[in-house]
Amino acid sequence: MQTLIKPERFHTIPGPLVLAAGFFDGVHRGHRSVLDDAVSRARGLGGTAWALTFDQHPLSILDPARRPPLLTPMQSRLLRLAESGMDGCLMLPFTRELASLPPGAFVELLCGGKRAIAEIRCGDNWRFGAGGTGTPALLAQLGRQHGFEVVVVPAVSYKGLPISSTRIRQAIQSGDIADANEMLGRPYSISETVVRGRALGRTIGMATANLHPSAEVMPKIGVYVVRVWIGNRPVNGVAGLGWRPTFADARPDSPVLEIHLLDFEGDLYGATLEVAFLARLRDEIRFPNAEALVARVRDDIARARQLLAAGG
Repeated sequence: MQTLIKPERFHTIPGPLVLAAGFFDGVHRGHRSVLDDAVSRARGLGGTAWALTFDQHPLSILDPARRPPLLTPMQSRLLRLAESGMDGCLMLPFTRELASLPPGAFVELLCGGKRAIAEIRCGDNWRFGAGGTGTPALLAQLGRQHGFEVVVVPAVSYKGLPISSTRIRQAIQSGDIADANEMLGRPYSISETVVRGRALGRTIGMATANLHPSAEVMPKIGVYVVRVWIGNRPVNGVAGLGWRPTFADARPDSPVLEIHLLDFEGDLYGATLEVAFLARLRDEIRFPNAEALVARVRDDIARARQLLAAGG
């Protein structure tokens, strides 16, 4: 997938172009509906499909205190967009200057006086231009002046409500991993680097890969079934996210993700892992001693194997 940040370079791309517009945080099932629609239409026209998005959330500039934590950092977002079949991505740097453009000027910036854009597809809540005053209806009106059509793609619903990044974020943070993954259309995952821990797992016969998560959105403290990608190799595991309450002298400054990998041996220190959360097993518990902890973790592993065998 080609990625451009300068509109003038985008203007050199031959048409017909079909744009899918949105911020696409999470690239969830609702986003995929817009993206898939754009790809299908572009192929039908013999053209190319491009995502139109911003390099950062608009609230990062307009009101940083209200900017939500992101489900996907930029590189992950670009990867998901490429996987959706986009031929290219126009990722506009979101600045105060861009934010101040009236809707008409914003469309002028996209078109550059050319008529290569055949269609723009978006959700009904997509906004553009100063103060978010540009609506899909206004975009359609401006499109008639610039030679492109606008198609509003219906929202995708889950449990009777439209899927949104906000709903997914809330589900993850409350531990509702099953709902979050259904709305995403895939397991929620983070990418982190293994660090050296205090080797507590080895002392009790259960070695773990330790991570200090930097992801902006993390699941609720607790124990999870996970799938870890070591390069291209998937390995299942049980992960505890929390404060190590059983070991009073080992409390971290921030929650630690400790992953016991099933049927795996090796030193992963320094490796970058993609950790996908498949299911929540239980809350974090303070045990009276290490033996009680080991017994419960063995139960967790047995239950994880059962869930994995059942496809969960």
